[in-house]
Amino acid sequence: MPHPPHAEEGGEGNWLVSYADMMTLLVGFFVILMSFSKVDEEKFDQVRRAATKTFGGSYQVPYGDIADRLKAELNKLGLGDQFVIKQSPLGVEISFQGTVFFDTGSADLKPAGSKLLTELIPIIRSEAKDFNLTIEGHTDDVPLAPSARFHSNWDLSSVRACRVLESFEAAGFDKRYLTAVGYADARPIVPNRDANGEPIPKNQSQNRRVVIKLLKKAVSSLGVEAPGPTENPHGS
Repeated sequence: MPHPPHAEEGGEGNWLVSYADMMTLLVGFFVILMSFSKVDEEKFDQVRRAATKTFGGSYQVPYGDIADRLKAELNKLGLGDQFVIKQSPLGVEISFQGTVFFDTGSADLKPAGSKLLTELIPIIRSEAKDFNLTIEGHTDDVPLAPSARFHSNWDLSSVRACRVLESFEAAGFDKRYLTAVGYADARPIVPNRDANGEPIPKNQSQNRRVVIKLLKKAVSSLGVEAPGPTENPHGS
């Protein structure tokens, strides 16, 4: 009498192998994504949210607690609407109006700016143990006069970033984890000019800023720039 065919052994475990392969591919995808020099915020968040929806769990932007603590401490300094704190999946950034630290066309720290840094640095130090600090200088699109001290807005924004960075270094921050970069008017928050090419003074003022970014060290070591952040307004 012929024997009935045996059930294939291990069949019930095949789904585990497929699931493990899928998870490996997903991890590999994120590694490739992080290897790019710049991550697009919207696409990054879309992938994160899709993965969360597929595999369950809740989606939360990390570093929200750090942003909230920094906001609370900075509000105590009475800066009003002169700063905005934002968070992203890779870190936190604090954006200050340029006039907080510098006079127009100058890269010399104002006395009030130096005093602010003296109060600000300990606050950031308390949260920055696992972060690199990147200081960014940004200007509007108004060219400097030929007689100006600096050759261009690239020059001005870079020196301003360095001046702020030097305050962190003087306060004992490890220079290996400090970066200064000037973007001139290459990364405006809002358009500097209207459709007719006329300047928009309010927007130009908003684009003149100094940004302090706290970027996770593990991410920074890959040369990844934090994707555009999620705003966490200072006054709320």
